[in-house]
Amino acid sequence: MKKNPSKNRKLLKHLGLNIKFYRKKLNLTQEKLAEILDAERSYITALESGNKSPSLYFLQELSEALNVKLKDLTDIKIN
Repeated sequence: MKKNPSKNRKLLKHLGLNIKFYRKKLNLTQEKLAEILDAERSYITALESGNKSPSLYFLQELSEALNVKLKDLTDIKIN
């Protein structure tokens, strides 16, 4: 399967939007979420803007911190 950088970028962008949506739903700041996850705020910013790709382990931790199922956090439709 060929890599598609444009599709990968869209995937990360949509994941970031989901992260931001669920974070805001809990009225958490990026700083507070980073504190809960023992991560840097700049990493949360990079995730939400689609500039970083989190590990599966971090995604699981993130979903727990946001009180959302991993499948809901990663529910992304890309055409």
